[in-house]
Amino acid sequence: MILKKSSFLCAAMLLFVLAVGSVSFAAQKPAATVPVEGVGVIDIDEVVNKHPGMANARQQAANLSRQKENEAKAAADKESDQAKKAQIIQQKRMELVKEQQALMDPIYRECQQAARDVAAKQNLTLVLNKSIVLIGGTDITQDVIQQLAKVAATKK
Repeated sequence: MILKKSSFLCAAMLLFVLAVGSVSFAAQKPAATVPVEGVGVIDIDEVVNKHPGMANARQQAANLSRQKENEAKAAADKESDQAKKAQIIQQKRMELVKEQQALMDPIYRECQQAARDVAAKQNLTLVLNKSIVLIGGTDITQDVIQQLAKVAATKK
């Protein structure tokens, strides 16, 4: 008799938990059915990599890297103190980072401006990096790449 009551009680509790869970699940609307207007998404890595000036910037960055490496090696070879050698190498690395950043900043600014232009044309009030968006948004990646190409063509 006790076994029957506890089995019945367990079954009733299980039904209650399932009912509550299904009600709360049904109350939530899936994200795919909720339209998100005015939101764009962009694959910024693809945009930057397809920037018309990116190949030249990569070449310049590689040249800078070799130059700073040679400078660091030459300066470190003249120094006998290990701490000073490490300091020279660290200084050259910091110089390299600053120079590469100065090289890339115009490309990043142009990509950002192209994204702003495309967003304005498409009446988008928010543009997010595609990598953080699971569902929704208008993908403007190719439009931004085309905008960058137009801007580059007008500069020539």
